[in-house]
Formats: sequence, structure tokens, C-alpha cells
Amino acid sequence: MAAWRVEASDFDREYAEPVGNVLQRWARRRGVLRLTERQKIGSVWERLLGPDAAHTRLEGLKNHVATFAVDSSALLSELNNFRKQELLEALRHEVRTYFIRDIRFRLEKRK
Repeated sequence: MAAWRVEASDFDREYAEPVGNVLQRWARRRGVLRLTERQKIGSVWERLLGPDAAHTRLEGLKNHVATFAVDSSALLSELNNFRKQELLEALRHEVRTYFIRDIRFRLEKRK
């Protein structure tokens, strides 16, 4: 039984590329790297709210309405009364693969 061995002279440098590039391309084709709509909305939300995002949690997406649980009544009031329209427009602009019709907030008591 002969062992198969690759020599450096057998290697075609013109078609060589890093293994990481090959794996990333494979993962993209298989859908491994695709973010779900929920993940996209969550990452955009975190960027839009900054540190306040730690006090919120995306509860769900139903009928194109994103529902967020908020653990602070002061933040809930701010989001509902002053920032809702701005955040909705920003989410619509950044998450183009899923249409968000509305944002809803509810107070969530944390233990």
C-alpha cells in the first residue's frame, strides 16, 4: 500500500488561498453565517441604544411588530414617549430584510 504524499512542487501557487477564506466561503454557501432576522434586529438595537440596551430584551417578532421587554420604568417611558419613532425608522433603515411595522415595549420586572 503506497502512501499518498504531496510535494511542494505539486502545489499550484496561482490557485492557493488561505484555509480561512475557503472555510468562510463554504460556511456562507451553507448558510452557517447568515444571521436570523431576530439576531439582525438585536444587533442593530444594541448599537442604537448603546448602554441602555442592557436593560432591554427582544421578546419577539410577530406580524411585523418587534416587542421589547424593558426592566426600567424610566427607560420604558423614554422609549415609548420620546424615542419610539426614531428607533422604528432606524430599524427599518438598517434591517432591510424584514419589514418592521411597529415597536412595542412592556415593563419586565427582573429578579
